[in-house]
Amino acid sequence: MSDIRDEVVEDRGVIKKIQLIFPGYHGYRINEDLRDADIILKDELYKRMLGIIDQLKGGEAALVRNGIFKNLDLLGVSRSKMQTSAENLKHHGAGYSGISAPVRVTTQKISALYDLDMKIFDQIQSLESSVRAFIAGCEAGNLDIAKLQGVNAALANIDDLNNSRDRLLYGGV
Repeated sequence: MSDIRDEVVEDRGVIKKIQLIFPGYHGYRINEDLRDADIILKDELYKRMLGIIDQLKGGEAALVRNGIFKNLDLLGVSRSKMQTSAENLKHHGAGYSGISAPVRVTTQKISALYDLDMKIFDQIQSLESSVRAFIAGCEAGNLDIAKLQGVNAALANIDDLNNSRDRLLYGGV
């Protein structure tokens, strides 16, 4: 995935370019552009997670078509956890860089948030691979618990990274 931060900088309009000239706005504009890039990336992460959830639903339907009902509840639990993770990704704070914000979020912190979200992006790609392997088994009529555990482990990695956001922003809250 290309670096969205560069795309946001390239898409600056006239007013945003003028803001860069004024000393009081220069740092603010740079921080807001970084924050916008992180928000765009988080939206993409959320969309990918929803796509993975849809794939799991397809795997569940394939199992039902093949008459496999045992342990479907485990798949439902995984799907529910994945939905929760997706919502957490979508709604987690991006770091406000305002002039009088209660917690100062520096350019370095906002960049670190973006880098964290790129790590989550990489983990989502790993999750997609795990889900594809699991679904291939479902379509063949096999609910492979070990592969489902691999899906859950990949999801746990995403949750761990996302939960580190507050520590990054607020220093151990």
